[in-house]
Amino acid sequence: MKSYKSENNIIIKVAKAEDLFDLKLCAKGFLEFIDDFQTKFLKNKIFILAAYYNNNLAGMLVSEQQTHKVDSIENLIPTIYLYLLYVNPKFRRRYISKKLLESFITLQKKKGIASICIKLPQKYKNGIKFFQHYEFQLVGLIKNNIILEHKIWDDYGISNCQLIGDDFNTTFRIN
Repeated sequence: MKSYKSENNIIIKVAKAEDLFDLKLCAKGFLEFIDDFQTKFLKNKIFILAAYYNNNLAGMLVSEQQTHKVDSIENLIPTIYLYLLYVNPKFRRRYISKKLLESFITLQKKKGIASICIKLPQKYKNGIKFFQHYEFQLVGLIKNNIILEHKIWDDYGISNCQLIGDDFNTTFRIN
């Protein structure tokens, strides 16, 4: 596993196939809500960050990048879907969720992902408040669930623009 900075006895690692048993033990009952979790994880279709507190698996973040048919500019924007952010009750109030989410956002920036989406039950006020604290915005409602989105970038991948010539009426180059 590749691990990330440790702070307050927390180590964040990218989960690998050999971690499957421990992941299932950590989030008993929650992973079963993710369709074909084990198959997708073993085929690297699901990305998991695991949080260790004093060398004990304390929590995880489960996500999946979904590819859609390109039919509009919105579908060109790389988006990853967060399925689960779980911390074992024994390890709560130790900033593990914060470290998992911050590490996840940093990794997605490096990968060129434009936005992160999550669907939460409207009743889950604490979870909604947590994600809104990290700049997730309400973008939709589906039945009794809300969709929150964190935009990492919204410039459609344009990282540099140079004008060639003296004014805006001349040619410009986008990198």
